[in-house]
Amino acid sequence: MKRSSPFFCLTIAMLLVLSGFAQSAAISTARQKLYASATDAERLASLVALGKFGNSLPGDSIRHYAQWLQKLAVQAKDNKRIALAAYGLISSDLAKGKTDSVLLKIEQSPIFNNIKKTDTGLYYKVQLLKANALNRMNNRTAALELQLQLLDEAEKEGRVNAQLFALNFIGATYLNVSRPEEAIQAWQKGIKMIAEKPDSANREIEAYILSNIALYYLNNWYGSHTAQAGDSFLLYINKAIAVSRQTESLGVLASSLNLRGSFYGMKQQSKAGEKDLIDGLAIRRKIGDPLYIVNDFIGLSNFYLSQHQYSKCIDAAKQGIVTADSNGIKGEQLQLMVIMGNVFKAQGDYKQYSSTLEQLIKAGEAHNQVNAADKIADIQTKYEVQKKETLIVQQRLNLLQRKFLLWTGGILTILLLAFLAYRFKRYQKQEKKKHAAIMEAGRVQHELAVKDAEEKERKRIAAELHDNLGVQANAILHNSNRLLMGEADDALVVARLQETAKEMLLNLRETLWAMKTADVTATDLWLRIINFMKQMGRHYTSIAFKLEGKAPDHFTIPSSQALHIVLVVQEAVNNSVKHAGASVITAASTHAPGVWEIRVKDDGKGFDVAAMPAGKERYGLSNMQQRAKEGDFTCRTESTTGKGTVTKLSIGDGSHDLLQPDAAFINTER
Repeated sequence: MKRSSPFFCLTIAMLLVLSGFAQSAAISTARQKLYASATDAERLASLVALGKFGNSLPGDSIRHYAQWLQKLAVQAKDNKRIALAAYGLISSDLAKGKTDSVLLKIEQSPIFNNIKKTDTGLYYKVQLLKANALNRMNNRTAALELQLQLLDEAEKEGRVNAQLFALNFIGATYLNVSRPEEAIQAWQKGIKMIAEKPDSANREIEAYILSNIALYYLNNWYGSHTAQAGDSFLLYINKAIAVSRQTESLGVLASSLNLRGSFYGMKQQSKAGEKDLIDGLAIRRKIGDPLYIVNDFIGLSNFYLSQHQYSKCIDAAKQGIVTADSNGIKGEQLQLMVIMGNVFKAQGDYKQYSSTLEQLIKAGEAHNQVNAADKIADIQTKYEVQKKETLIVQQRLNLLQRKFLLWTGGILTILLLAFLAYRFKRYQKQEKKKHAAIMEAGRVQHELAVKDAEEKERKRIAAELHDNLGVQANAILHNSNRLLMGEADDALVVARLQETAKEMLLNLRETLWAMKTADVTATDLWLRIINFMKQMGRHYTSIAFKLEGKAPDHFTIPSSQALHIVLVVQEAVNNSVKHAGASVITAASTHAPGVWEIRVKDDGKGFDVAAMPAGKERYGLSNMQQRAKEGDFTCRTESTTGKGTVTKLSIGDGSHDLLQPDAAFINTER
């Protein structure tokens, strides 16, 4: 089964990590009281009290106390505590990394059938345990649906603690599917509730929410390295560490120390970073969840690698590999092997590097075979769960559409290429028929000219396909391989595949349109631009897309030139959408005898064209200029910081003054 990255959110283990070392004061007191109990009734009460700390214990300890509680509860015919013992036994499976059995046991156990009526508090714990298992199995759709359902129920019943746990889980799931802004909203709502109604019972969940907010700012800092993001991270992570120490919540304490250690490592504060990472790992090993232990070894290995402490890096990676191998955690094991390979390569030990690569290839092949069976089981589980869930329909549909695009991306690419080949062959046949007719009529000289034009057009189309569809097909293949190897998050890769597929469809549609005829009227070309602006208006409802003017009458241009014009206009509009922060984007048409001008303008933030650095944005402007050159028209981009940007296309001889925009006006704003 596919697992998430070392920085996945803390709430994935919330139900398994609550408070205290096995030797902490609170747990020691609870244990002493248990073993000092004189009657079964006292032992029952002591076991229930000790169970509140169960998520800080190793899986074997959790199971031991749950079995003891179950035996005494059955003897006492105490159904409420029998259900609590069953919950503890299932929790121990998750603590030991046996994720697959959790859902099955919850669904099949008759003990939980009426749990909401008999013990509402335990009902929320069981359902959140189920959501936890779904998240670990990467079934984010079902997990999010269940979490939102629980939040709604808790709000209606006025259960603040249950609301806080649900909000923390919801934020974690949103972050894991690359929707950070929705994640931070959920967590900030939880912190606001805690501030408005202080309660010692909510201190533990407060530590988790604070740590997750810190994780949000850490991700921002990784992307921007701004002082503000770094300061915000330290503020929240230090609060999380302080609260978790006060409440003896070791799970969040271990995770928070690891986050802060990684941050210190990036800041080149080696000693502070190493101390936090080692302390966090020591705490995690006492808790005993193998998945988190292995992920902590990954974090420690990466830290040593970044500090060029290669000997320590290899030692940490080897320990992590042993732990992963003994617990069947294959995805993280592959990550540790990659880290070791990077160390050997950095040291110039190519013999060890080669050996590690061979082991990595073998382990990867075995992991892929296991993943195939896991994915089948995941699909079956998802089907059974979704039959029972009816809430949050729109969110389910959106996430399912992304998964559908993921699986069908490769098939779509093949179909598109096949369709393009068919149309190209058909185009060739039509051209051959024209040439044959010319030969029969004796117009040999004209036939040679047509053949020369055909060859130029073929080369142009081939270059267009290579530059656009070829690169985009390679991008889909690359991202699909990354997903299969577990190197990236599902949702992020799906989003990239979806965007690439849309670009392929757009380029294909415009290329085929231009291939239909040798010449294109200005009216037909302007209609393509109108349709494109309306389509952008449907996709980006926060931006007003406007059209001014109309195309000149009796103005005809070659199809190859028309294609370049359409693509430059689309590039200019897309640049405004992606980079300008504009509220209005306008495409305007003006014309005079023999000349036609198209302008794309926005009211965005603008930029200094001359000072534009080399990179993707500069490449986009250069690409527009290259298309203008090949299409035999002029293209100028003018921008003023704070006042917007305008791109002007001039088609024709340019010898006449332009008219003012025509009276026709179309507003695509919805």
